Amino acid sequence: MAGDPPLPSWRSPRILLPLLGLLATLLWGLFLLVDRGRYVRSVDCYVQGKITLVATPVGGRLIALGVNEGDRVKMGEVLATIDTTGDRYNRKHNVSANLSPYRTLARDLARKVRIAREVADARDHYRRGKALLSNRFISAQDLEDLETTYKKKEEALAQVERMVAADREALAVSEVHPRNRTVFAPRKGQIIQRLVTLGDAVTPSQPLLSLVDPLSREDIWLDAYLRETQVWKVHPGQKVRIRVDAYPGVQFSGHVLEFIPAASQAFSRLPLQNAAGTFVKVVQRIPVRIVFDDLLGRALYPGMSAEVAIVRKS
Repeated sequence: MAGDPPLPSWRSPRILLPLLGLLATLLWGLFLLVDRGRYVRSVDCYVQGKITLVATPVGGRLIALGVNEGDRVKMGEVLATIDTTGDRYNRKHNVSANLSPYRTLARDLARKVRIAREVADARDHYRRGKALLSNRFISAQDLEDLETTYKKKEEALAQVERMVAADREALAVSEVHPRNRTVFAPRKGQIIQRLVTLGDAVTPSQPLLSLVDPLSREDIWLDAYLRETQVWKVHPGQKVRIRVDAYPGVQFSGHVLEFIPAASQAFSRLPLQNAAGTFVKVVQRIPVRIVFDDLLGRALYPGMSAEVAIVRKS
C-alpha cells in the first residue's frame, strides 16, 4: 500500500547486527566442535615433583645449618651438623680439644691469601714482560726469569692449598668432631623448606630439610584431573600441549604417561555417602599423569597450576 513504510535494507544495523551475532555464534560453535574433536582439554592440572626429605641418622642438637630455603645444592654438599655429645661435653672440652688444629688451619689460610696475591703480581709482571720484550725493552732472559718466578709462585699456591685441605681433615678428626654427625645432600636440587631451626633438639630419622630438582625432567611431571566422561578419549603415549600459569606465552610439550587407577574422590578423607536416601550424580575426576618432553630451561615447582590440551589425533 502506498502508506506502508519501506522495508529496511539488509545493510541496516537492525538486520546486520543480529546476522553478525548469529554468524559469530555459529563460527564459535563450529570452533568448539572441531576443537573438541582434536583435543581433550583440562584446566584442573598441577605440577608435581619428587620431593626428597633429608633426615638425620642420629639424635642430638642441631649446631650447624648452612642452607636456606631456595638455595641450590649439589650431591654430597654439607647441609647440617648434629651434635651428639650434649652441651655439657662441649662446655668442658671444646675450648682446648681442637684448638691446635684450628690455629694451624687459620695460619695456612692466611698464608694462602698472601701467596695468592704474590701469584697475581707475578702473573702481571710476566704479562707486562711479554709486551716489553716485543718492544725490545727487556731481553729474552729477563722474560724467562719472570716466567720462572710465576711458575714457582703457582706451585707454592698449589702446595699451600693441599696443606689447607689436610688441615681441614685434621680438624674433622679432632677430639670433638667424631661426636658430631654431618648430614650431606643425597642429591642435587633446590631447598624447598627448612623443617628445623638452628639449636633444635632432633631425633633419629627426623626430617631436617626438603629439596627438589625443578630443572630435572625426570623429577617433574603433571597431574591432570579429567572428567570421567573424557577418559575414553585418552590413552598413554598421546602428545600433550602444556601451558603453565607461571610462564605465560610459553608452550611446553609432553605426553600421557599413565592413568592413576582410581577417581580423586576415592582419596578423600570424607568420601561421599548417601545416608539421607537422596542421590545427586556427580561427574568424578580421574587423575592422568603427564610427563614433560622438555622443560625449556624453566624451573617448575610442585604446586604450580597448568592447563593441558591432549591431542586426540596427530
